[in-house]
Amino acid sequence: MRMPARAEGVTKTEPTPWHIFLVLAQINTLTLGGGYVIVPAIGNAFEKQGWIEEEEFYRIFSRAQVFPGPIALSTAFLASYRIAGVPGAIAAVLGTVLPPFFALILVGGFISLYGNTDLFKRFLGGAGAVVPGLVASMLWRTTKNRKWSVRAVIEVVGLAILLVVFPSAAFFLLLGGIAVFYIGRLVWKS
Repeated sequence: MRMPARAEGVTKTEPTPWHIFLVLAQINTLTLGGGYVIVPAIGNAFEKQGWIEEEEFYRIFSRAQVFPGPIALSTAFLASYRIAGVPGAIAAVLGTVLPPFFALILVGGFISLYGNTDLFKRFLGGAGAVVPGLVASMLWRTTKNRKWSVRAVIEVVGLAILLVVFPSAAFFLLLGGIAVFYIGRLVWKS
């Protein structure tokens, strides 16, 4: 398996299943938010470990979006499979799933005891305020290396506007948008 070139200041550890599990368990224990918040943290951690380069990680992330289920799990699974094979992929699943599972049990107890307190409500409000910035960072990293045509920009912006204006029809808009994009590309090329 070809390992990426190491950048200056990168901590090098062997991508063993145990190390992959520990890195992902730490990220999934300490990161608040959904998959689009966790994915950049996984990419940064794997890059700092010297396991994968940023560009390759975001190519894997792009592929992970077609898998059903949580995006953080799919991305961690595919990236870990790339760097450590099947044992790494198994470690990734466990490191991604177990911390939130135990956190839900713990948080459920806290909410039942302290859910109505002002301190708890302020904490959740503050954690929620960080999420848009993390999502914007992930979108920027995903799109900055892509070659954009004027047509692609118009299609993506048009679909985004439709999704904002008609959120209740998001599922059908996304399916229709994907179909239009692919059919348009086939027709445009011929």
